[in-house]
Amino acid sequence: MMVRRRHLVLVFALAMVLTVTTSQAGRIVAVGDVHGSFEGLTAILQEAGILDKDLKWAGGDATYIQLGDLFDRGLDVRQVIELLMRLEGEAAAAGGRFQCIIGNHETMNLTGFYRDNNPEVYTTFVGGKSEKRRNKLWSAVKSYRDIWGEPTDEAARQAWMDEHPLGWVEYADAVSPKGVYGKWLRTLPVAIMIDDVLFIHGGVSPSVAGKTVDEINAIAKKELKTFDKARQYLVAQSLLPATASFVDVGRITLMIMDEAEKEISTDVVRRHADQLEPVAGIDDWLIMHPEGPLWFRGAARWDEELRGEEMAALLDGIGAQVMVVGHTPSRDGRMVVRFEGRVILIDTGMLSSYYTGGRPSALEIDGDTFTAIYPGEREVLLGGEELDKAAAIHPYIRELQVAATR
Repeated sequence: MMVRRRHLVLVFALAMVLTVTTSQAGRIVAVGDVHGSFEGLTAILQEAGILDKDLKWAGGDATYIQLGDLFDRGLDVRQVIELLMRLEGEAAAAGGRFQCIIGNHETMNLTGFYRDNNPEVYTTFVGGKSEKRRNKLWSAVKSYRDIWGEPTDEAARQAWMDEHPLGWVEYADAVSPKGVYGKWLRTLPVAIMIDDVLFIHGGVSPSVAGKTVDEINAIAKKELKTFDKARQYLVAQSLLPATASFVDVGRITLMIMDEAEKEISTDVVRRHADQLEPVAGIDDWLIMHPEGPLWFRGAARWDEELRGEEMAALLDGIGAQVMVVGHTPSRDGRMVVRFEGRVILIDTGMLSSYYTGGRPSALEIDGDTFTAIYPGEREVLLGGEELDKAAAIHPYIRELQVAATR
């Protein structure tokens, strides 16, 4: 009981420290992973007062933060993205703010890796020329396979067709650097800080220790640009199709680098190697690495007793009192507060058809109160009356309350 009571006291104390900083930003609503759940997203945004019954912005001067993972698993990816792109303008016009950050599934799709896509999502992209465009792409892929000595017989063609249903080409175009979704997504940051609250998809890990939010965002943006440039170069040299994934780009790059090191290597191969050298270590990039800010699961899985000080040091280093993350869905459809109130996990498995027991949720930050919003239910996570009760019995918290008003 003493350990649990001490834990609660520390949580309340940390929340009181936030009284001055978060109140300056006004009301904030943050939502975790969507994964193509248009129905879940719109329902919880209506519950939180961000959308009206016509799905228009109703948040006034509030700030809405979307923590990424719009893509994969669900069927309504297109509706989700188009809604958020529209809300960006509507929020600004109303004096509010909308900010989306990217998650690991955005990175996967922007680099042509569609492993977790529900194949049925491509049907929403089918157009009158889909069959013709797919056949044209296969012709291009066939020529590249001939170069690299890969199979192009009828069995290979059929397998490729099965993996690329109608609408796949249009989908790939939409998330490409010039595509309607790809252009918008490439402008989004990996993390944002509002006062002392950090919003990031996976979390701050030792891999980014010592880096500021601006530095993390700059690195991620540079890495995406480097990938796009390398793929564009391979396309221009007729070595890969424009739809090639980072797996293809990485594989061909390593093959070329190996050839360039041989004594019989040609000047052309060496030139290719020089151009592609920046992507040779793509697996270790910030946006790709398992310990990077998009993939890190320590916020959800680190032992709080054993690594609590390490987490505190990471958050102190980046200047965050509280870190809000998604990425790792909770098992019971509820938000989780960890590390003595400094980490809040808000991925509750919105796509309930995929995540058993999941449901939509939103985190509301209003002054010094952090509240979990569920369909028809609200739960104070930090702050509110609980803080006042704690202050009545704990002199240290009373001191913090007084200090916060100075």
